[in-house]
Amino acid sequence: MSWSNERSVPLLAMFSASWIHPVVAVDVCPRRDGQPLQFVDVFDGSPEELAILVPDKAERLTGYWMPGYVYDTGRFVTIRCRHADGQTADTKVPNKVATCDYKIDTKKTLAMSCE
Repeated sequence: MSWSNERSVPLLAMFSASWIHPVVAVDVCPRRDGQPLQFVDVFDGSPEELAILVPDKAERLTGYWMPGYVYDTGRFVTIRCRHADGQTADTKVPNKVATCDYKIDTKKTLAMSCE
């Protein structure tokens, strides 16, 4: 599903033995000067397979996907980022992530991160 900045993601900690390892959110869409992010698609596998994932929660300014089940089947997630000039960039997220979040700020700037 595509999300535009015209339309209207939780901190996770992993516990290992007695150590707490915070998971850092990764900005998955490359920044491009003068070309804001306008749309994102989240795919189960490669985009050529056309398996677009529907967000688990979608609101006007925020939403998220919880793609853990994709990794549990031995697959991966790909994020397709489309900027204002129409150029796209695909980012393969090979390691399991708990959530991929989108957020639109007061300037109507879309941001996407996974953690």
